[in-house]
Amino acid sequence: MIKLKDIRLGAAAGFNLLIDSLDVGEGEIFAVIGPNGAGKTTLLNLLALLSDAGEGSMEMLDRNAFYGANKMFLRRAMSVVFSQPYLINDTVYKNVALPLKLRGVHDYGCVAEMLELFKIAALKDRNASRLSQGERHRVSLARAFVTRPKLVLLDEPFSSLDARIKSSITRDLRRVIKAAGAAAVLATQDQAEALTLCDRMAVIINGRIIQQGAAQDIFARPVSKEVADFVGVETIIGGKITGKSENLCSVKVGDKVLEVIAEYNAGDSVFVCVRPEDVAVSKSAEAGSMRNHFKAKIISIEPWRLEYKLSLDCGFNLISAVTKQSVESLGLKAGAEVFASFKATAAHLIKR
Repeated sequence: MIKLKDIRLGAAAGFNLLIDSLDVGEGEIFAVIGPNGAGKTTLLNLLALLSDAGEGSMEMLDRNAFYGANKMFLRRAMSVVFSQPYLINDTVYKNVALPLKLRGVHDYGCVAEMLELFKIAALKDRNASRLSQGERHRVSLARAFVTRPKLVLLDEPFSSLDARIKSSITRDLRRVIKAAGAAAVLATQDQAEALTLCDRMAVIINGRIIQQGAAQDIFARPVSKEVADFVGVETIIGGKITGKSENLCSVKVGDKVLEVIAEYNAGDSVFVCVRPEDVAVSKSAEAGSMRNHFKAKIISIEPWRLEYKLSLDCGFNLISAVTKQSVESLGLKAGAEVFASFKATAAHLIKR
């Protein structure tokens, strides 16, 4: 569907987009995530054929996308959804039908289908100016799919929506994309949005694709400190592997030794990454099955998502996520002494 290779886009003094390779398969939903200014929109503009790369190759639908004679065909085979839904001052029906009208298509039968799929059929005669923000986004999406595109590009499409409405729309959108058999590329810095929608993802930082693959692999095993920080690894600490038995590494962090399953060797300097949800907190000195078990002091406790985040001093800084019930039953508060534990498989090492 999409194949990018050796893309170099930007001024002569330095490229602002540098992608060695990127593939998106037919029917795949692919998310490009990264912080503000990372190059997500620049990449999407390239895919939308709104800009040309200085170097490299890009194939779309088995055609050379940089060859001028192919561009009209490819543009007609795709739809682009922007962060703000740009609707005309007319009814919902006419907004959804607009791409068909512009292409000279007289059969509007699929308009009703799109209105149903995106749950806005009851709004078909309402003027777009009288819609809520969530309804406007649904109209924009219905309009994008009415031409039955083979590729849909979405640039921060729900950034202006609250969490409840966003969750509802993203679930519906994934269902529609899969039913249509289209490929989709989503650019976003909202990780929850990407996880809800995508089959695979890539992390872009400073114009470079740092890591790509299954979302679970990227979140559990980031390849760099920058990726780890972006995907929510709260504990990233420097250490050195002092010993290894089979694939169990002993990592010296300050005056503590952590045990981590990894492929690195004794003598390697590493970052130890631990996600907060993988750290258990208790009042028991018994380690149980956890290889890493440390006495700790709670430095701070604060609300985090639907849980609480504890900052712990274990001789090194460690962040744990705990439920409200745990806070209450264990009497957790700043200054309290507890035990923090995590499995050797829960930690991840990045060579530095």
